Amino acid sequence: MKSNKYKILVLSDLKETASQTLSYAANLSKEIDADVEFFYVKKVTEIIETENPLSALREISDACNKTDKKIKNFVAPISKEMDVNIKTTFAFGNVKNEIESCINTSQPDMIILGERTHKRFNFFGDNITGFVQKNYNGVVLVVTDNNVIDANGEVSLDNLGLKNNIANYKVKANRKMIV
Repeated sequence: MKSNKYKILVLSDLKETASQTLSYAANLSKEIDADVEFFYVKKVTEIIETENPLSALREISDACNKTDKKIKNFVAPISKEMDVNIKTTFAFGNVKNEIESCINTSQPDMIILGERTHKRFNFFGDNITGFVQKNYNGVVLVVTDNNVIDANGEVSLDNLGLKNNIANYKVKANRKMIV
């Protein structure tokens, strides 16, 4: 049985604009009565520094504990301040595969990403935004410094075109909305 509540998935790398992105998602969730899920993924190669399998397992276990604590410490103040329950999940592995798996499992109505600063020479960039647009058939919001927030700090749904019903924006052609 599917809930009538909308679901917002926030994909983050816990860098630069992560706090701004999550705050935006929390504000938006209050406006449209949505559940918020925060997902973080990290490459395993950034965790494991040894070739010994037992040491690698220990490093992964330590990284899981540290990451869980880091995410909860990051999300808790925003969740409390905005009075929004935010579910947190994370994974270690191939970033794109884990994101795709999370999207398929979560079945969100909307995905919110933070804008990343562009590197001057990024020949082998991960291009997560393009990947999400290609593999997700729905609304993708990229939060920038120029958010569409009104004077009260609330999300302006009129400017987003979502005032009446975000289900109308589930389209076959991917749309990217920069807010």
